Amino acid sequence: HMKSILNKVKNREDYRPVSPICKQERASELFEPGGQDPFMLFDHKVKSEWIDRIPAVIHLDNTARLQTVTKENNALVHELLCAYERLSGIPLLCNTSANFKGTGFFSDIQSVMEWGEINYIYCNHTLYQKQEKINFEELKMYQAMEN
Repeated sequence: HMKSILNKVKNREDYRPVSPICKQERASELFEPGGQDPFMLFDHKVKSEWIDRIPAVIHLDNTARLQTVTKENNALVHELLCAYERLSGIPLLCNTSANFKGTGFFSDIQSVMEWGEINYIYCNHTLYQKQEKINFEELKMYQAMEN
């Protein structure tokens, strides 16, 4: 469902996976080799016990273009991953660039807000939220009817 939401938001084909960003100290538990990869340079094989738990980030050949993060190289994202893991038991999140198909990266917070396809924007230590939020559960029901 998350992959479908991200691909709709970014106007991408539905089959496209998104990349995982994972705490480096946990990466080898989920991926082979799962070592340090802060620049997403390699495909990592997803370990079989994780395939059903993280489907949005898996390519058809059961690999993923992993990005690892440590407390030292990005304390804020590492803290976010720790908090998400406490809630879900999963030490990674979907990772995608802040751009729209064919347009490049957003130049500023105003351009993201005008685009309007997401409910929350975190920029320069400030969380912005849309007043009238998109209901992604309705999107899920609509997609189910289409299939």
